[in-house]
Amino acid sequence: MAKKSKEKPPQDPKPNQDEHKEEEEEEEEEEEEKSFEELGLDHRLIRALLKKGVDKPFPIQRVAIPLILQGKDVVAQARTGTGKTFAYLLPLLQRLFPADSGSKSRLAPAGFILVPSRELCQQVYKQAVSLIELCRVQLKIVQLTSGMPASELRAALAGPPDILVTTPKCIRDCMSAGLLMSTSISESLEILVLDEADLLLQFGFGDDLKAFTPVIPRRCQCLLMSATSSPDVDQLRKLILHNPFVLTLSEVEDVKDEVISKNVQQFWISCSTNDKLLYVFALLKLELVLKKVLIFTNAIDTGFRLKLFFEKFGIKSAILNAELPQNSRLHILEEFNAGLFDYLIATDDNQTKEKEQANGDKHVDSRKSRKHAKPKLDSEFGVVRGIDFKNVHTVINFDMPSSASGYVHRIGRTGRAYSAGASVSLVSPDEMEIFEEIKSFLGNEEDDDTDIIVPFSLLTKDAVESLRYRAEDVARSVTRIAVRESRAQELRNEILNSEKLKAHFEVNPRDLDLLKHDKVLSKDPPAPHLRDVPDYLLDQKTRDASKMVKLARAAMGDNKSARRHGAKKKFRKSRDPLKTFSAKASKRGQNDGMKGEGSDFTHKRKKQKSV
Repeated sequence: MAKKSKEKPPQDPKPNQDEHKEEEEEEEEEEEEKSFEELGLDHRLIRALLKKGVDKPFPIQRVAIPLILQGKDVVAQARTGTGKTFAYLLPLLQRLFPADSGSKSRLAPAGFILVPSRELCQQVYKQAVSLIELCRVQLKIVQLTSGMPASELRAALAGPPDILVTTPKCIRDCMSAGLLMSTSISESLEILVLDEADLLLQFGFGDDLKAFTPVIPRRCQCLLMSATSSPDVDQLRKLILHNPFVLTLSEVEDVKDEVISKNVQQFWISCSTNDKLLYVFALLKLELVLKKVLIFTNAIDTGFRLKLFFEKFGIKSAILNAELPQNSRLHILEEFNAGLFDYLIATDDNQTKEKEQANGDKHVDSRKSRKHAKPKLDSEFGVVRGIDFKNVHTVINFDMPSSASGYVHRIGRTGRAYSAGASVSLVSPDEMEIFEEIKSFLGNEEDDDTDIIVPFSLLTKDAVESLRYRAEDVARSVTRIAVRESRAQELRNEILNSEKLKAHFEVNPRDLDLLKHDKVLSKDPPAPHLRDVPDYLLDQKTRDASKMVKLARAAMGDNKSARRHGAKKKFRKSRDPLKTFSAKASKRGQNDGMKGEGSDFTHKRKKQKSV
């Protein structure tokens, strides 16, 4: 018996272990194959998703949606582009669906979605509206941003709406102005969403959230969505949530690599600050990176210097920064997403704001005195805060971000929805410290065999040096005065487009397509010989690399550029809306236009004189 008891135990656990493994594998497969219907979503939402071309849930959605439908507080951490917006938006809408049939006695919105920027506010609002329209339900959703007139805020909150998409600052302003009453919020609020939570506190919304926290009822379901984990997120979780489910999804075994998708290749180039223009010019002109390209700078002047530098070589680009009017920013994003231009220079102004805050308040007065004549920057602007750029294949860090979190959010603009992408960071000696912090955050340690961020080997030193004379000669012509003048000119143009033509474009929306945000700002046209790089300047390795990138682009089916250029030619033949503008937004006749109207007026005056 003793022998049997000794012999049997080693034999029994093996089948048991195998059975457990098989059961776990089956459960994982079932979890992975779950459909939206199995997650408990309403058939109207499923139908809407199918119309939008979405038939399978992402991993974050498979886990988060059932918990949210059960009324649980949830903290979901997943990298950018993995479907976090739908993970909270779908169950939120379903929770509020019964409201469209019953009588409403609420005095405030039932659902609040707080985001860190105007752009993200607009994006979430559009996605929610499209779902509501496809579901054919009577749910009212509004978006509010700081700076809106009190009359517009009051009109938007009348009803009240079912869902409010806004920023923490705007909520606080509405409460201070009496447009939203604390008691009404406490009685009506059912679901609160904090989207891009890792940035809400990081960029100065802490006081606004603390002012809003006391009015959140204990029964309110709170959801917190974040791309990264940080002390700010923990602070926010402790401040608002109650015993939440914390979801940290790692789709790969290497936990260190989870913050940025493995579909995104990360490269870096070591260069001096003065050589950054040379290197970014080489990357674009030698076609060593796939289009579309998003280029990040830390200062507005740097962005304009980059644009003027590109113009000298015939490279068209557009600029996106906090100084531009909101309407212009949204239109620039729409045009870039539609593929009307390939290069967008975005100023991540929050990096400079962080540095200013770190310097303390002792320089505040001097800054104000120096900048009193400059346009006020939009505090709610944020180009890296969750904005869904379409088909961005490459992100270039012309300036390094000031934090690892900022790096993650920048790189997250490519490789969205598990597509392929790449990033190239230009690192100067002064930026090596933050670069080492970023590598450490991502898991790049000195004793690791493999690096996550690797040197960019396609660009050889010989290829760079062959372009140095041209680049440095042009860079000297882009002076501070030229940058200041172009910045003022661009702002004047965008304000004109945004404000004076607003009524005209509401009546004539097709004319909006004729406005171009990649217009040349330089007074002098680019020299013809600078548009192309002669073959004798290129070494064989650079030629092969350029051919490889072109083949990759062709394999991806990216042949839209020819169509875009054809479309632009057609647009040029059309009438310029700036010349046909009418303040009354009246219907255009066959002979409309500023020139025609002027000639008619002159003709009438001559007639009167002759009489």
